[in-house]
Parts: sequence; structure tokens; C-alpha cells
Amino acid sequence: MRERDGMDDATTGETTVWRGSPSQLIALPTYVLLALGAILATVGLLALRDASVDRTVVSDTGANPVFTWLIPLVCAVCALIALGQYLRLRSVRYVLTSERLRITTGIMTTVTEEIELRRVRDTSVVRTLFARMTGLGDIRVTSADPTAPRVLLRAVRDPDTLQSTIRTIVQRLYARHGVREVDIM
Repeated sequence: MRERDGMDDATTGETTVWRGSPSQLIALPTYVLLALGAILATVGLLALRDASVDRTVVSDTGANPVFTWLIPLVCAVCALIALGQYLRLRSVRYVLTSERLRITTGIMTTVTEEIELRRVRDTSVVRTLFARMTGLGDIRVTSADPTAPRVLLRAVRDPDTLQSTIRTIVQRLYARHGVREVDIM
């Protein structure tokens, strides 16, 4: 029985070491750009609407009704894009156990990729400028797993500590399973 829903496996001694997901802060630039785009589109459409009104004709209808529908449509599209980005990030789950790294992705249909930690060959931490300012980082894991030779844990908090934790577990598993890495030139 594997760890499911927060329960650890008592028969194999596998325990959950860390759980996480990408931080929504990495989507902040996208959210800001979408909001600015919606504001600029609204201002532009209002200017076009005002310019399309014939000043010589006095009527109660005023501007072209197309603009009445375009402004909410642009705002709705921007909001849907932002919601999609939010859900895409929210649907990613990372679980690090004492034996494996499990990455679950998907909104409607989920895919779970498991990497046996005894197959991990290398890890590295990558931080963009924005990630550094927010205390986040990506962890790249290189493994001998044929289905997932490289995985990326995006926008995790305190990536250096997590990388050290993964390294400690990998070294313990190497020793327990007698794993040796051979370089062939």
C-alpha cells in the first residue's frame, strides 16, 4: 500500500517528507499584464465609442451598441485567461516521500508521474530574478528513470532546503540499495 491521502505506508516504512505545489506568485506578471490589457482595451474602446458618436445628431441611443458588448467581452476573456492560469498552477501537486518523488498534474484528467529517488542522478536549483525577489526557485531533477529523465519542481519555497532534503534521501537510498554510479568515457 502506497501513501495516499496523507497516510504513510507502515509495511515499507515509506513516509511523506514534503508536500507542495507551485506558488501562484510566479503567475503574478501574467495577472498584471492581463489586468493592464483589460484596462487599456477598455480605455481604447471607450475612446473609439466616443469618437464614433455623431455630435451633430442628438439622440437618446448615443454610441454604437457594439462597444457596449465589446468592453465586457474583453474583460471576460482576460478574466478567463487568468482563471485558466490559476487553475493550471493550482492543479500541480508535488509529494516527496522517503522513497519517491510524485508529481500530479491535471484539472479534469490527472497524470501522476513517480520517480524512484534511488534513480536520481543530479539536482539543481534555478532562480529567475523575479523568483529570487519572492523567495522561490525551480528544482531540476535528473534521473535514470526512462519515462521521466528530467522533471521540474516549479516555483517552490525555500528550494535550497528542499534540494538538500532530496540529496540526503538519495544518498541514503544509494547506500541501502547498493547503487553505484559508473562513468563510461
